[in-house]
Amino acid sequence: MLPFPRSALFAAALMVLSACQLETGGTPQTLEELQAERLAATQAKVENCRDSVCGRLNLDSGYLEDYSQVAELDHVTAFMASFTDFSDLSDIAPMTQLVELHIGRTQVTDLSELKNFTSLTLLHAQNLQVQDYSAIGQLSGLQELALGGSDLGDMAFVRQLSQLRSLTLSRADITSLEALRRHPSLEVLDLDTSTEADFSVLKTIPNLREIYITPWELSEEQQAVIDELEANGVTIAKELAIIVC
Repeated sequence: MLPFPRSALFAAALMVLSACQLETGGTPQTLEELQAERLAATQAKVENCRDSVCGRLNLDSGYLEDYSQVAELDHVTAFMASFTDFSDLSDIAPMTQLVELHIGRTQVTDLSELKNFTSLTLLHAQNLQVQDYSAIGQLSGLQELALGGSDLGDMAFVRQLSQLRSLTLSRADITSLEALRRHPSLEVLDLDTSTEADFSVLKTIPNLREIYITPWELSEEQQAVIDELEANGVTIAKELAIIVC
């Protein structure tokens, strides 16, 4: 399943836009004061999770000086650290119980430690400065994967993800989609990307039922494949550019 219904995107955008306004009045805080508040708020989330034995720890947009303390929370099965300075997967290596991991827009550059998280069914890892994504292929139980904002090459590792149902590729540099040929379980594909890759391989995916696409970036050949898939019953959803403040 996708993390949220695409039909909600427009409504969410309106809410964000309506909230956009200039901040006036009040005493400006220093960078140090803002950082201290952010640290205190994030640390409080960790402590609350420890006390409540929470299953999901959401530290998105937070800040910690020591992420290794999170590894002590062996009851957490979903860890969210997107938009943070989290940088080293080895800090949470003991959390082999994780089934959900969000590390998009973090400082992570090495994915080799993903070998510790073989129970993952969901991984969101967009906009990372990573050179080698092959470690993802070790996550044989993965059902949802979101990548993008970097060079993914031929995505050969996807061939090993036989249970993958949803794949999101956001602004990714892709040389080939061949790894998706006859993929046995893929149902939902988000191609929010500009690529010259041959789309004809998409016609070989037996269970493909939904594609999200930015139509104005397609070549004539790619559009022809999309039209054929739509004629054969695949739902094609056109992505819209959403401007937020």
